[in-house]
Amino acid sequence: MEIRGNTRVFGILGHPVQHSLSPLLHNMAFKSVDYPAVYIPLDVKETGPFLKRTLQNLDLGGLSVTIPHKIWAYRMADSSDPLSRICGASNTLLFKRSGDEIQIEARNSDGPGAIQALKNISRIQGKSVVICGYGGSSRAIAAQLLISEKPAELWITGRNPTRIKSFIRDLKKQFPRASIQALEDGAAGLPSTEKKSGGTGQNVSARNHSLKTRIAKSSSATGGKVTVRESPLENLRHPDILIQTTPLGMQSKTSGKKGNTSKAKNLPVNPDLIDINTTVFDIVYSPMETPLLSLAKKKGCKVVYGYSMLLYQAVFQFRWFTGKEPPVERWEKLLRKDLKSKK
Repeated sequence: MEIRGNTRVFGILGHPVQHSLSPLLHNMAFKSVDYPAVYIPLDVKETGPFLKRTLQNLDLGGLSVTIPHKIWAYRMADSSDPLSRICGASNTLLFKRSGDEIQIEARNSDGPGAIQALKNISRIQGKSVVICGYGGSSRAIAAQLLISEKPAELWITGRNPTRIKSFIRDLKKQFPRASIQALEDGAAGLPSTEKKSGGTGQNVSARNHSLKTRIAKSSSATGGKVTVRESPLENLRHPDILIQTTPLGMQSKTSGKKGNTSKAKNLPVNPDLIDINTTVFDIVYSPMETPLLSLAKKKGCKVVYGYSMLLYQAVFQFRWFTGKEPPVERWEKLLRKDLKSKK
């Protein structure tokens, strides 16, 4: 790669960044489309006004931003896109000259990247979607779903009811007409719904149905406590799409001093929630096949690998950085090769 006077500088800002595959992807793409640029890792521990001034003075082309600086990136930017404003976090910074000043625009490609990965496998509009988790990635994905895809209903599940309620409350402020509800931990199926002509699904009380019930048991994170949930057997149903955003199943989370922990403990939902018609998306990309995806494949489900989100969030960033299309197929082969080598 030749570095000349007209070479633009891009990079990834975060701490740590040594593990990031972004420099490999973007530098390959710059060469592929003959764009005079270089993409470098920027391992930065501290942020603040000094860092914004430094970045402006460097006259950078753009930056990817990773943990723990996504919230800072959004707050310090001069402008931002709608998804960043909803999430309160950004993973992309664009630098635009206005006279003698450099203006910084914050964007979020996590949401669009995840949705593109999912849309390659499954239709989303009008479907029921369950999201496991309530962190930054889940917020970006949920918000993008509601912005662009209009699912019929959105369910949030996880191990902290207080955080789930807060997450739903925040989404409801932005999308007051959307159907967004909490799904209890360990649930074996969604509450039954009854479709009204020209309207959305509404919860139907169990007392209006058969007394036959199904008991779902699951081990929670706090010592294997058994949760019992009763629902009308003939009215239990499954989500069309399940999106897992928690660290469960991650390589560092599934291994310990004595080797791998039980895979059952690394499932974010009761296995009975999933059937052959459920599309399962796990955003964890290392290992490539998580316990959840392994289960989904055994059940005959369509699956979306976590590296696909990593791939497409970078696709959106590259478009924003250069106005050009990256070599997506080559990127995907590179990611798969790298992840398989880490088994």
